[in-house]
Amino acid sequence: MTVIDPDSVLFSIVVLGDFNPAILQPLWFSVNGLVPEAEAKDADVDVIHKQFASFSMGGIRVQVDDSRLHMTAVESPQGPILRDLVLGTLSILEHTPLKAIGLNRDMTFVMETDEAWHEVGNRLVPKGDWEQILACPGMRQVVVEGQRSDCSADRLHVRVQPSANLGILIAVNQHYQLETNERVEVRERHNEAIRVLNDDWPPFVTYAREAARKLLHPSPPVDQPEQQP
Repeated sequence: MTVIDPDSVLFSIVVLGDFNPAILQPLWFSVNGLVPEAEAKDADVDVIHKQFASFSMGGIRVQVDDSRLHMTAVESPQGPILRDLVLGTLSILEHTPLKAIGLNRDMTFVMETDEAWHEVGNRLVPKGDWEQILACPGMRQVVVEGQRSDCSADRLHVRVQPSANLGILIAVNQHYQLETNERVEVRERHNEAIRVLNDDWPPFVTYAREAARKLLHPSPPVDQPEQQP
């Protein structure tokens, strides 16, 4: 049977900029109407310090230091909630200088057989050349950088690596540089981050899923019509 649906999915959004970890704590999110008060009170707090904060609330993990805000949805259905939480946070922090934003989707697929598991690595990293310099070569990680013609992201990284129990991790990162020569003002960078979250998140989620599907199950090559003499 063809493997299509991932066994697990993790969404995350990373924003680079100037942040204050001491302020961005569960109570702040509740007071600003971003999460229910009960969720803020029940938050699982690892640490809240002037240099670093880490906690989980409502299934969203928040980690922030003075240069990086990282939010992760630990369950796949909470992907839209994650996007809305980051969107709401940045909307309130409208005067915070932002430098970059990254959208991430990590998917782990479990293959049905050992042969199917090895086939992915053998196809992405053919062993022919490697067998000349290594005994029993095997793929540990492949990272490819590129761009998409249908969005304004500066670059994409697609990472493929094996995981335990016949698993294959496919991680897609879509990166936007907010601080550019064209976007010098804080307001311009802020507006671009909001636009990315509003307009580019839904198609990114779809793109990442389709990219994983094509890597695991590539379409057969299309026969070219024979040229007539």
